[in-house]
Amino acid sequence: MAALEQQLGAFVGYWRQHVRGDEKGEAQIFLDRLMQAFGYPDGIKGADGESEKRVKFTLHEKHPTRFADLALKGRALIEMKKRGEDLSKHYAQVLAYWLELPGEYPYMLLCNFDEIWVYDMQRQRNAPSAKVRIEQLPQQYGALAFLLPEPQAPIFSREFDLVELTDQAARSLSGVYISLTDKRHDRLETDVAQHFILQCMIALFAEDIGLLPRYTFTRVIEDCISGKDNSHDLLTLLFTFMDKPGKKRSGRFFEVDYFNGGIFRQVTPVILSSTELRGLRDAADHNWAKIHPAIFGRIFEFSMDKNARHQTGAHYSSEQDIRRIIEPVIERPWRAKIAAAGTAAELRALHAELCAYQVLDPACGSGNFLYLAYRGMKELENALLTRLRALEGDAYAQPAQSVSATQMHGFDINSFAVELAKVTLMIGKKLAVDDLHSPEAALPLDNLDSNIRTADALLTDWPAFDACIGNPPYMGAKRLKQEYPAEYINRVRAAFPDVPGNADYCVYWFRKAHDLMQPGTRAGLVGTNTIRQNYSRVGGLDHIVANDGHIFEAVSSLPWSGEAAVHVSIACWSKGAPPQTPILWLKDGTEALPVSTINSSLSVNVDVSEAAVLTVNREPKRAFQGLTPGHDAFVLEVGEARSLNKASPVSKAVIHPYMTGQDLMSQPMAQPRRYLIDLNEFDIVDAQAYGEAFKRIERVVLPVRQEKARAEAESNRIALVANPRASINTSHQTFLENWWKHSFTRVTFTAAIKSMSRYVICSRVSKRAIFDFVDPRIRISDKVQAFLFEDDYSYGVLQSQLHWIWWLERGATLKSDPAYTTNSIFDTFPFPQQPSPARVKAVADAGRALHEWRRAQMARDPKLTLRALYKTTELPGKNPLKDLHAALDTAVLAAYGFDAAGDVLAQLLALNQTVYARIQSGEPVTAPGIPADYPAPAELVSEGCIMPPAWE
Repeated sequence: MAALEQQLGAFVGYWRQHVRGDEKGEAQIFLDRLMQAFGYPDGIKGADGESEKRVKFTLHEKHPTRFADLALKGRALIEMKKRGEDLSKHYAQVLAYWLELPGEYPYMLLCNFDEIWVYDMQRQRNAPSAKVRIEQLPQQYGALAFLLPEPQAPIFSREFDLVELTDQAARSLSGVYISLTDKRHDRLETDVAQHFILQCMIALFAEDIGLLPRYTFTRVIEDCISGKDNSHDLLTLLFTFMDKPGKKRSGRFFEVDYFNGGIFRQVTPVILSSTELRGLRDAADHNWAKIHPAIFGRIFEFSMDKNARHQTGAHYSSEQDIRRIIEPVIERPWRAKIAAAGTAAELRALHAELCAYQVLDPACGSGNFLYLAYRGMKELENALLTRLRALEGDAYAQPAQSVSATQMHGFDINSFAVELAKVTLMIGKKLAVDDLHSPEAALPLDNLDSNIRTADALLTDWPAFDACIGNPPYMGAKRLKQEYPAEYINRVRAAFPDVPGNADYCVYWFRKAHDLMQPGTRAGLVGTNTIRQNYSRVGGLDHIVANDGHIFEAVSSLPWSGEAAVHVSIACWSKGAPPQTPILWLKDGTEALPVSTINSSLSVNVDVSEAAVLTVNREPKRAFQGLTPGHDAFVLEVGEARSLNKASPVSKAVIHPYMTGQDLMSQPMAQPRRYLIDLNEFDIVDAQAYGEAFKRIERVVLPVRQEKARAEAESNRIALVANPRASINTSHQTFLENWWKHSFTRVTFTAAIKSMSRYVICSRVSKRAIFDFVDPRIRISDKVQAFLFEDDYSYGVLQSQLHWIWWLERGATLKSDPAYTTNSIFDTFPFPQQPSPARVKAVADAGRALHEWRRAQMARDPKLTLRALYKTTELPGKNPLKDLHAALDTAVLAAYGFDAAGDVLAQLLALNQTVYARIQSGEPVTAPGIPADYPAPAELVSEGCIMPPAWE
């Protein structure tokens, strides 16, 4: 980078000698030389830049078209101001540009010839992420690294990183809370400490953003530290005065104005230790005017948990992700309405409508979504009133009402999160007044006690709303039973009888939101990506689109910022006509695709949600999930298996090699790494004959199952007292009755494979469809899917691209990886109907060739795994594995008789419907497996499979 630094140094020299700072006369020359310094010999032209970028400014009557000084395609928009200009006054201008060009320019730059302010519009759009002096460009160009010919991620100073500043401030304040509730001999009750900390938090914000006279709170803390006064008296007096209307006539706090907001209505005197006082003083050192309100509450909430403080950064939703809902649901439709208004009267009517617009987050947490919704509505109001002033001129009069935080509503079961949400919105009022130069008074704060409440939204009446937004909790049905008592689950299911019991917890929020929506209202919710699959889709999005709901913007799958390793889907919908042409975001939310409609699977492919279950696929049953032991004691490491066998040779008969999906994909020759005790086929009398294997289970598993059964019985007792008709859980009672067996034994499966030479398996969660044969002596885990076929033809059909396409559309996902679900995939997947013997044999030959080639490669290289082998297909160039798969797919397409140029998914769906209709009418169909009329089925069964490892 030495050459770059020299070029930037030369630019600084040019700047010192020649730049006067005339916005109109020098801007383009300055920018052209800047681009040359960043490595473009042809300057702006070489950087694919567009000078005087035309921006159609829809919300301004006098100047409907404006011109940005320089647009660098896909990277940044740069606006120049004259030398000496205060760049903070021009933030509204770059924000307006960005709102008119959403997603096109991730960075916006303001420059006054002496300094460049960089706005990262995806991460913290309301404050600069960097301020770079021109003379410091050679040393600080990292903040502008996205301008390089090969763009790099910018490096911003932590000084301007509001996320980092917010995290530091939250940790400082949370340390005081932890001391109040944990470290003192007279520790405070949790609710008292929380309330006190929130009062301190408002005071810290207030003295830095001008709601309190500067240093009011800081000097109180310093006087307490020095011994001049005590916290019991001074803080009590300050907080009491903050709840008194009007300014005071005299005394230390005579300048303190009335805050209202409800937070100071109750003041509890607290005597702080010297450590706690120093903690508050440290907190006061942060510039609270720079704290990021949109994420502060969530970070603070988690940082207060001393066991989770190291994880705070993983537990807030980024502004960028929240805006994926706020913008399409609230901001974009409103901007369109304002732009369409042609007269001052229409604009005033729209302003009154905007001031009555109600927003609800039924799982609001600490208020991230509500804060950004409020801020967006204040920006809309500012744009509307700016246009109104231009139309009315000297006759303009400020409307009596304004957008208020009292238009925000929320529920959450966490009482402290609710209080944080109120405080965040209260502070948001002052920040909006300052940033948008609003004439409204910042004080008193809005009292939100009746707006944002502690309650379970699923079992509480909701207020009327125009927009419902948020990120409701997601939790699978199995985990829901573990986390919540049976009585609660019964109440929820009774309230939503049409939602399938296996649906994700978040689906209930989707369902309730839509059922309460009035025509013309909109909603946008985040859900686990299972909302577009199976039971969850049936309970939520299927119901929405079937009942006048129109999904107008959605993200199919996205790694969510709010939780580590969680993939979500986002659906924004309206009841009645949608406000825009539908947009579906693909590729982890990076690619926008305008479509005619968005289906409930949030997919661009043919909607196969209506595919029918085919009884010939279920009877006899051929697809099974592997075994679920239910306790780690059933699983043995190699050394444990050997020791157990040595101590009790009879145990060897019930100890089997145990394969997981990870073993299949990542072990050389796909060999199992562990062993499994399987007593599932025996009653207790026969089971105890297997010596040490039985005793291990008795010693370790039995006590656990006894305790879980006891806890379940107590939970059921409580549920029945509350509701004698309540359904109860008995799973742990069943597990206790058969405590020496696995939780889910699947004995039908293990009995069926005994007579087979091999059968087909795949990992149930996989980025690729990779099928193999396995020896029946190997037990497979519930992360492995089994198909009871020995032949190469059935293997070929399952391994084909056609089956994979069906899997992707009909299956579930775990995080972002496709997961195999028997009922939705195999039970609906039609096998070729009446293929000729020649075509059946062609599929078998192609399947056998692929399988044997893979085994030969792994036999030659003792370290090679299936995962590593398939990674080679991601590389360019010819690859025999690619060729073998292509040959198999060609043979399978021919067996189906499909048009290779047509939509395979549509053809599979049509075949599914045809087969279903024939079954219903009693006509013969071809079931999975070798067709019944194939003349020599034995020739389709070859040898070769994953074998058990040697015992020793």
